[in-house]
Amino acid sequence: MEQNRLVHRRQVARAARMSRNLQRGSAFSLMGKVRCGLAVGLFLICVLVFVIGDSETVKTPINQLEQEYQFYVSIGTALISSLFLLPSFGAHKFIISLAITTMMTMGVAMPFMWHARVPGLEPEPVVQQVIEEKKAEEEKSKRFLTDGDLDVFRKTCEEMPQSVHYAIYLDNQSTSVRSLVRESLTRLLQAEYTRAYTRGNGALYVVTNVRGKRSNVARVASRYGRVTYANAGAGVYEVRFSPDKANLVSRYSSEVLSSPQNLNFVSANVSELLCLDPMRVSAAANMLAASNVQVLRGDIRDAIVQVLRDPWTSEEETYQALVEALTVYAPRGDREAYQYFITYFNNCRVMKKNISPKVTRRLIGEDPSGMVEPIVELWVENPLKWNDMLSALGSKAEEALIAKLTPAADLKLLDSLMKYLSTYGSSKALPALEGLLNHPDSLIRHKAGVTINDIKSRY
Repeated sequence: MEQNRLVHRRQVARAARMSRNLQRGSAFSLMGKVRCGLAVGLFLICVLVFVIGDSETVKTPINQLEQEYQFYVSIGTALISSLFLLPSFGAHKFIISLAITTMMTMGVAMPFMWHARVPGLEPEPVVQQVIEEKKAEEEKSKRFLTDGDLDVFRKTCEEMPQSVHYAIYLDNQSTSVRSLVRESLTRLLQAEYTRAYTRGNGALYVVTNVRGKRSNVARVASRYGRVTYANAGAGVYEVRFSPDKANLVSRYSSEVLSSPQNLNFVSANVSELLCLDPMRVSAAANMLAASNVQVLRGDIRDAIVQVLRDPWTSEEETYQALVEALTVYAPRGDREAYQYFITYFNNCRVMKKNISPKVTRRLIGEDPSGMVEPIVELWVENPLKWNDMLSALGSKAEEALIAKLTPAADLKLLDSLMKYLSTYGSSKALPALEGLLNHPDSLIRHKAGVTINDIKSRY
């Protein structure tokens, strides 16, 4: 009986403990501990994210939001955490009210205590320039030129009213860089020509026959320094020239620029890419392409794309060097890079310039079907020069070439066509080749027969 009573007492005590654990509102019950743990854990995670995000170098999902939305996140987290604690309020009013008050206070104060510094979005260059233009209009006392100094510009406008002209004055500029600035202005603005006139401590550049949007002039002018005055309507801009901003002089030695093992090799050549001297840009692009470094490849690719946004068609060697360097650092499937490749390819075709084999092979690798027609046309014009590229297309070019396999075609072209079909031809080419068995030229008849046998032997 004593043993039975002992077992009974244990069962009663266990039942009492289970009843207390299941009692609603108790912070120290099993469910209460779970709720308190979730509430405190969730809130501490939010606090930790705010503390970590209080830095310009660390990016978190919260510190990328505007401060108003950061406040919504913190107060929302505090409310959710408080809701987890609320069922225990009846049994532990003092402790729970203190915890809820602390959480709500911290929720309100966190965006101000540990304000995540959201990087400010800088206005687009054009928008920024418009702002500077408005400020410049209000500060006309800072103008370097008088109305009399612009007589040469007005005379040019009167003599050539059908053309578009701009006057860009660069203050505090030495004569040693005048030629480079004049050439870069002509290239960047895609102008017909640019004339320079000495004016005080600088030079006045009159740019004639400018293509493109008017807003582009302000953006280009800002690359040489701070625009202190701008009258977009009259086409007059004044710039406080800055050799550092224009990157006219390299900050790195030739040893750093040519040594891939150097820690500053990439940053040095990227800096060179962003200068105004086409020769330095070309040298940096060639060096990066030849080294094919495995670090910071994304940064190099972005820098090359940024430079290619400038018009480079007038600088053939530099243009080719930049696009070839992009073939090295742009990953497969990069659609933005592909647009630069195909634009370069088409520009060279239109201007009858030599096309880089590296760029052509990259285009064939990216879009072989789309490259069949242009490659075949170039091959027909010069089979010897474009034979390697045609071979890179392989059998994809067969149908386009069969269409050119006619008895009236040039003998040299027929010979080249049959050499290609001997290697890549299929049964589709047999009817056209059989039509050449009666060709007036005995050599063509012979080669047609050999080509037919070569094709049949593969099937």
